[in-house]
Amino acid sequence: MTLKLLGIIALMWILQGVFSYFQIKNLQNKLKELKKKGRVGLGSSKGRFSPGCIVIIAVDKDGKIAEAYKMSGMSVFARFKEFEDIKGLYLNELAFYLNPEESGSEKKAIESAIKMLETHE
Repeated sequence: MTLKLLGIIALMWILQGVFSYFQIKNLQNKLKELKKKGRVGLGSSKGRFSPGCIVIIAVDKDGKIAEAYKMSGMSVFARFKEFEDIKGLYLNELAFYLNPEESGSEKKAIESAIKMLETHE
């Protein structure tokens, strides 16, 4: 019984590693794709017991957001989805988009991506 349980735990651990590998490859491919469109900012926020969030923002030479993607969730099955809400905005307009009273992982990830873009101009 315990050997069977240990086998199941080991299998689950291996599967998590495999799915994490594919999630990282998905992130690398998305970054490579967006770097062709302009400067790229990556922001992330982890939640211990709440869903984490990763935001990738590509801006053109004028500071306009050309493409934006976000991935949020608690599992290795999460994938990037287009972030239509901020696409087409300028970086300096994002401050107005963010609700100052909100403190969710999405807001923290966006702020982190903006900071990355501002420091690497």
